[in-house]
Amino acid sequence: MDHSDGGRPNRSRLRPELREMLEAAEHAGTLSNDQLGVVRARAASELSLAGHWDLKDDLAPPLSFTLGDPAIRCRLYRGGCEPGTILFLHGGGWVVGSLDTHDGAARALARAAGCGLLSVEYRKAPEQPFPAGLDDAETALRWVIAEGAGLGLSSERIILAGDSAGANIAAALALRARDHGITLGGQMLIYPATDLAHESPSVAEFASGFFLSRATLRWYIANYLSGADPTHPEASPLLAPDLTGLCPTLLVTADHDPLRNEGRAYAARLTAAGNVVTFHEWPGTTHGFMIMAGITPAARELIGVMGEWARQVWG
Repeated sequence: MDHSDGGRPNRSRLRPELREMLEAAEHAGTLSNDQLGVVRARAASELSLAGHWDLKDDLAPPLSFTLGDPAIRCRLYRGGCEPGTILFLHGGGWVVGSLDTHDGAARALARAAGCGLLSVEYRKAPEQPFPAGLDDAETALRWVIAEGAGLGLSSERIILAGDSAGANIAAALALRARDHGITLGGQMLIYPATDLAHESPSVAEFASGFFLSRATLRWYIANYLSGADPTHPEASPLLAPDLTGLCPTLLVTADHDPLRNEGRAYAARLTAAGNVVTFHEWPGTTHGFMIMAGITPAARELIGVMGEWARQVWG
């Protein structure tokens, strides 16, 4: 267990910049999202996660529009002419997060992959619990296939991408797509939540003091499921009885993350089922590091790996 005397978190193996951030938050008495409640947690998320990217590039401003019924807000980034599209699903525990909190990461990924990227503002819990967000993601996927060409998006070799809760939705959508005969180019799952029914040893190991706490994780899951079966494969892809026939996968975990073990387990199960899997565990990082570009170089390192992987898929 990665805790020192008295149960205090041992952050000695973290990158220095992440360790300093966590210590500063601890000294400031920053409240966690489960302590803040839904409304204040969303407001805090917008303030704390937006604006961490300082991107000086020549990308055109993104195009904002809605699709589907009920209307789903989307943002389209044009990063180049690669023959593929990324459908991006932001993280935030299915409760917080937005197009804005992940704007910098989405823009950077579009540029790194050299493609069109559609970021999706799916409905969030607790107002719209499972499977509303997943349904919105499917609507967006089907829209790209049927109508995306009108905005210059490739309807073939679509790559799903998401972080945390967004990666959970992406993994579930990949299962749906397979079952409905939709061929995907790939999926990029960044520290995904894959098992909402069980707590792996890493949840206890990093129960507090590492950005995502066990208490907050439980709060997110309770809001998202709202009484739904946590073992449903579309809530817990790790528990799906059949993982064969899925698209190529890039799966990334953070080594100081409560979700680390279930990410490892999902990569192992996908591999055992005969799928092509590229797995990376980022050393010295916590949950959420992908959107911390203003704090740690690891965020840009990860985006670079994601962009290169996507280009190879389309190669």
